[in-house]
Formats: sequence, C-alpha cells, structure tokens
Amino acid sequence: MAFCKTVEYLYEALPLRPFQDWLIRVHMERCPSCQARLLSREEARGLLVAPVQMGDPQSLWRRIASAEERPAGFVDPAPTPIGMMGRWAAVVAMCLVVAVTGFWLLREVERPGFNVSAAGPAGRFEIAYVNVGGAPAQTFVYQPQGSDTVFVWAQKTP
Repeated sequence: MAFCKTVEYLYEALPLRPFQDWLIRVHMERCPSCQARLLSREEARGLLVAPVQMGDPQSLWRRIASAEERPAGFVDPAPTPIGMMGRWAAVVAMCLVVAVTGFWLLREVERPGFNVSAAGPAGRFEIAYVNVGGAPAQTFVYQPQGSDTVFVWAQKTP
C-alpha cells in the first residue's frame, strides 16, 4: 500500500503525460491490490450505454450514475494538497535549475577565453577531390569581398 501512495505522489508531482502513462502501466502490472480493484470486462461492459438504451436524454446522467457500481473501498482520486505542493515544488525546482544554468552561462560568456572571434579564420584551404553521386564533380569556390565566409558549389560534370 505504501508503494501505491508513492506512485500516486509521483503521478501528481510530475505532470508529464508519457511519464504518467508509463507509471500507471508499470504499477498496474506489478501491484496485486490495485489489480484486484480493477473492473472485469463484464463489469466494464455493463457500464456502457447502448444507443437503444439511451432513451430520454434528460435522465441519461441519472441512469449512468445509478448503474455505476464501484468495488468496495474504491475512492475517486481527488487533488490533494500534498500533490499540488509537489507540483509547485517541481516547477520551482525547474525554474531554479534554468536560472542557475542561465547565470552560469552568462558568467562564462564574459570571460576572455570564451571569445568567438579569438580563433582567427583559416588563411587557406584546399579541395583535393569532389564526388557527387559517385562521379567526379565540377567545383566552384566563392568568397565575397571583405568576408571570411566561403561558399563551395559542386555539380555533376556533363
């Protein structure tokens, strides 16, 4: 039962749908007390309403509520203050991690060793051989005037 409470706490604390789906699936596969509380297929089928049984729409919800029989000891999960507190704690912790990481990165950027322009451009480069689709290609190199950017264009030879 303590394991069930831990699973409920984790479910409420982490609002990530894939994690919640995985957590419920794994818990239901391993917990015999929760498996015993599950409805059988016949019980679940009895809760479904066929179109011919619907009749008057005004009283539909009353009939669904009266047909709904739950096993003894079943309690609807309601948001608990502990679960909400856990969600808030997770949000605050995530904000704190993002803020600390951001301040650390800003501090590192201002140091002299992090300067992007400290590494000068290569003075020269050489293209020895270019293949396009397994065949030799014709290569064009273009460098705009006053720029360190170099464009290389390769195309199949005719």
